[in-house]
Amino acid sequence: MGDKISIYPEKMPDGAILFEIKIKDPSLIGKKASFSIKRKVSVKDSRPVHGSNVLFKFSFNVNSTNKIRVSAANMKNTSGSFPYSGSKISIKTIAEVKVTTALVFKTTTRFSLSNYVAGDLPKRAEVKRDPKKLIDPKDSFNFFNNLGSIPLRNQTASLILIIFGTAILMINLWVGYHDQISPEHQTWFYSHNGSDGDSSSPLYNAFWVSALIAIGIWWGMKNQFRKYMAFHFKPRIRKIDRASTVNVADLVTGRSRVDLIDPVLRVVACNMEKGQYIRGYGSNRRTHSFSHPNRAVLLFSRRVPIIPKGAPIHQYFDEEFSFKPMFEALYPRQMVSSSHGLDLVWEVQLIVADLVDQELIGNPDAFVQKDFYSA
Repeated sequence: MGDKISIYPEKMPDGAILFEIKIKDPSLIGKKASFSIKRKVSVKDSRPVHGSNVLFKFSFNVNSTNKIRVSAANMKNTSGSFPYSGSKISIKTIAEVKVTTALVFKTTTRFSLSNYVAGDLPKRAEVKRDPKKLIDPKDSFNFFNNLGSIPLRNQTASLILIIFGTAILMINLWVGYHDQISPEHQTWFYSHNGSDGDSSSPLYNAFWVSALIAIGIWWGMKNQFRKYMAFHFKPRIRKIDRASTVNVADLVTGRSRVDLIDPVLRVVACNMEKGQYIRGYGSNRRTHSFSHPNRAVLLFSRRVPIIPKGAPIHQYFDEEFSFKPMFEALYPRQMVSSSHGLDLVWEVQLIVADLVDQELIGNPDAFVQKDFYSA
């Protein structure tokens, strides 16, 4: 609708932005309208679910020329905004004008504010590591060795979870098969008709329920298998800036019930693209959320031959490292909601052969945001 409405922003000396909105369609004069500044996340998928949040909004009645001044104080709401284009999402800040032309119809135009919002980033340093492998390394463990290393109550919980979870999974598949071959009035649980009246496959639905059960079993078992040791952050982590160095011994601590052979402690960080997409149709239509690592850096890695059982973990990693490579290579957080945006993820990993690896997820708000913008 750019042929009907045009937006012309102008930076003012005091940091405000004056938006001149020109109406080219006389039929819009006198109508109710809204002006807003939004941060928008566009998902790169064939069936995307986009996300946005409103940073500023103003309502007005349309004249041929309308001027809206957004103060420097209000423009601070856009602090941290920057254009981003990754493999799964893109983010931009836009000015949007909507004119209500009828009860449910609106005329809309948008203008990208990439050159007007705060947050110009210097060029990011090159990253060569595979972000998926770095942030989620393959976890190879020996089932029986790991089972024998955890307390008896966790052994019992693990076996109950596996036995009963697998039984429920198989029963669910059997119910799905029964309902698939039975007429509708003889089904036990899964209907041949969806809630919207479309036909539905009981076996297909049972398969996906069983897949969720299997994921739950796997997650619960690994959670129990991690009980061979305590591993946690130390209570206080100060604000971290580009010049900060942190001693690993001041960051984490813990003790193991068994000897840890050749353990590797790593500190890693990455940008995580987050969004949603739709799969399936009719009653099988589902909205899926995704978290896709895009850029990643290794901040610290050290292997030691052995950590005896009961020994404080931090004593074996009494060494400093810098967060500077993260500020140079990664982008700061830019989330528009819990499900959409660009996140900053950092974690401490303890990788142990034959045992389930340990990981601690760090607080992304621990970092000084403005230091991502300095060269």
